Amino acid sequence: MPTNPGIKSVAIPNAAHHLMSKEAKRLKLSQADYTAAAVSYFAQRGLNPAETESREGQLIMQQVKKLGDRVFSYMQVQERSVLIPMLDEMLRSRITLERVLRMNEILVNNLSTGLQQLSEAQLKQQREALLKLRKQNEEMIEAQVREAVASSKIQQGQTQQAGAVGEKSAANY
Repeated sequence: MPTNPGIKSVAIPNAAHHLMSKEAKRLKLSQADYTAAAVSYFAQRGLNPAETESREGQLIMQQVKKLGDRVFSYMQVQERSVLIPMLDEMLRSRITLERVLRMNEILVNNLSTGLQQLSEAQLKQQREALLKLRKQNEEMIEAQVREAVASSKIQQGQTQQAGAVGEKSAANY
């Protein structure tokens, strides 16, 4: 029996004692230090040393599961902060485009009917007005594109921050 109250003795089979002694000597550890390290290793990882299954495989599977959880969490953050708003905007654009096309159809029909009744001077005046309107429209489109690009850059910065938060929260799992 050991005299030190901080040390306990355990009876182990001779074969296990021989392996422990051999490995402790190879690693230049005392038998007590080697045994304490081995017990800590299994306890901290929640492993059962009596199982015949590969302990390394269990550790790898645990790490893969944690990584999968992190990836899934990151994907959820991306879906909420990027993909759903993008889909919403695409749908809104599609509906708007279809409405504009329908309105153009109606306007072209009305315009064709009206143009047949105009004189040559009136037609020239209408062409000039149309050119002016086209130029204004192109300027407005350019301004909207610049605004959308600037807004996209701002949202991209916010999304990157949200993704970093999602990664941090996923890392805590």
